[in-house]
Amino acid sequence: MGYVVLVDSSCDLPCDLSQKEGIVVVPMPVSIEGKTYNEGIDIFPDVFYPRFAEFKELPKTSQPNPGTLKDAYEAILAQGNEVVAIHLSSGLSSTFSTAQMVRDMCSQPDKIHVIDSLGASLGYGLLALEANRIVKKANSWEEAEAQIFQVRQNMRYVFTPDTLDYLVKGGRVSKTAGFIGGLLDVKPILHITPEGRIEPLAKVRSRKAAMRKLVELIQEEIRHPEDQEIGISQAACLEEAQALAEEIKKNVPVKDVIISDIGCVVGSHTGPGTIALFYQR
Repeated sequence: MGYVVLVDSSCDLPCDLSQKEGIVVVPMPVSIEGKTYNEGIDIFPDVFYPRFAEFKELPKTSQPNPGTLKDAYEAILAQGNEVVAIHLSSGLSSTFSTAQMVRDMCSQPDKIHVIDSLGASLGYGLLALEANRIVKKANSWEEAEAQIFQVRQNMRYVFTPDTLDYLVKGGRVSKTAGFIGGLLDVKPILHITPEGRIEPLAKVRSRKAAMRKLVELIQEEIRHPEDQEIGISQAACLEEAQALAEEIKKNVPVKDVIISDIGCVVGSHTGPGTIALFYQR
């Protein structure tokens, strides 16, 4: 018997990486103009972002279907394994509370460990990757859980959207912050707080300045860079993400950089042109 890490698709892990590591990914639904798609199954970023400007209203997202979650949990249990279910931040979604409810409906709830990632996108994905390594080495669940919580506490989420409009419309940041951003034509730097909510961190005058600020932040804050795989996720701005990765590698001796797409669930709220950076501090 072992542990299997399960995540929802808002973790934005590259598909080949999650498959290689044996991490189970449950799709989250995205509704676009009345039609519902399952992320990673019938809607993908390469189709989603080119169409984004044509949408008459912002796409809507919701938690994974409880029945789908229950089936995924039970399939892992049926293999004789325990479930380590890490889900999208409770500060951004009701997915975590739904997962707790679903756990209690399962055949062996004591073998399902539900964790609030307190994050989103690839930072949450990096947490899942590290949790997957931890559970393979830990002598007990209590030991593994403590180590996973330590990684979660240290995980840093910073990002710069091309515009605040989508976050404001989706209720993820205040209208006041959106108004100031538009009025002054600033480029905001946002972060996810330790409580798992999005808040402003800094504002700069240009996109280039925003990229420089991300490099400065990781230089100032990163912990043991030589041991870290850091993450960069991007929404239809791959060349900028690659340039950011190269600039970071010039200035910070990180072990590796993983670049991923911001998926359709997270991208529904941040919009195209968003770049996010994730590391442990």
